[in-house]
Amino acid sequence: MTMASQGWKRFSGYSSGELSSMSFLDLLHPDDRDRIVPAAGGGSMTLGVQGRVRCADGTYRVAEWTVLPAPKSGALYVLAYAHEDSAVKESLVAEIGQLHKDIDTLAAMRDNLDMCLTMLEAYDVIGRFCQQVMEEYPGEVWITNASRNLLERVARWGERSEGALATTEPHTCWAMRGGRSHSYDPGGSGLQCGHFESPPTRSLCIPLKGSGEALGMLTTWAGSYIDDTTWSAYLRRVATMAEVLSMGLANLGLRESLRSQSIRDPLTNLFNRRYMEETLERELARAVRHGAPVGLIMLDVDNFKRFNDEFGHRAGDDALLKIGALFTKTIRAEDVACRYGGEEFTVIMPGAPLEATTQRAVEIGRAVKEIVFEEPSGARLGDLSLSMGVAVFPDHGDTLEVLVRAADMAMLAAKQAGRACVRVAEAVVPPPESQQPDSEAP
Repeated sequence: MTMASQGWKRFSGYSSGELSSMSFLDLLHPDDRDRIVPAAGGGSMTLGVQGRVRCADGTYRVAEWTVLPAPKSGALYVLAYAHEDSAVKESLVAEIGQLHKDIDTLAAMRDNLDMCLTMLEAYDVIGRFCQQVMEEYPGEVWITNASRNLLERVARWGERSEGALATTEPHTCWAMRGGRSHSYDPGGSGLQCGHFESPPTRSLCIPLKGSGEALGMLTTWAGSYIDDTTWSAYLRRVATMAEVLSMGLANLGLRESLRSQSIRDPLTNLFNRRYMEETLERELARAVRHGAPVGLIMLDVDNFKRFNDEFGHRAGDDALLKIGALFTKTIRAEDVACRYGGEEFTVIMPGAPLEATTQRAVEIGRAVKEIVFEEPSGARLGDLSLSMGVAVFPDHGDTLEVLVRAADMAMLAAKQAGRACVRVAEAVVPPPESQQPDSEAP
């Protein structure tokens, strides 16, 4: 049991220490358990069911029990009050109402987090639902960045502050340092965290954990005096919110990781061929609706086999990694760079006409020639260049297959022209005869 009023202690005869070490099943008369506990299974609730309480002196007295399923699987909220304690009953009725509201809100938040595809979508869900559950006091949710050296604030409610810090270092929070909840109040022994903009009267920080690692933290605070009972009841709700957040973020992180593995090339971290084809198909459909062009560049690293044979496969992998990193620096935010296979790459340029696509290919080729390929010791290796073919929808093809074939043939033309250059597709390339539909017999 996590909380008992003075009236309940007088009613049962147990001390706070005794009650904290007992389960509510220990207090129920054996004959009453089946009427109270099973009704809480399967997500249903027990509301106001009378059951006998085993008191400290061995006698049994009648109390009313309410059992609610908690968001955490297998856990229960259990509330009980004695008929003689009307003040406790009123308090518990209010708490039951709040629990009903919180359970519905947390269930909705969990469902919404399960539907999110990206962390950015999740941050919007988190801010909206934290505001609903923890509306009494301000708070924030911070998420660990990819480098794991900073916490980034992704949600904030309650007090608003223009120019508030959007990042902080994990060591500024005692909860992140210790890996467990950390509370602060002037009369306690807890230390104040350094990430608050102004010193709070009371605060609580809870690490958000998943798969054995820290995902971030949930923090809330009070700027003015608040009594112990009210603050303790509020913090129990905050702890439940943290559990739901941790589970939702961990699940989303796993889904993102699995999706990334299915669409990313493991060496260069560029998108793979599968994603390239899906994206090009989607962009072509959008281009048809809006009457816009789509540029496509096919790129092949010249003499890459010879480079591999001379300097080794590790040097070859490092070279591909550097070239892939260069693509992300030289293309627009809306462009999509992919590793098509081996030493071949593609760049999809939505909305780019022929001139812009060709110019971007020239810039990429020039930038690759400037890359210095070195051994770990610093010894310089050979230089590399790109042969590139450019095709643009709809001038050089109106389907994925035709457009890719046009860009590929233009790239082969660049190879035949001496490599290290750009060639533009000349015309729509019809499919091979083997793919032509059979004509009907006369």
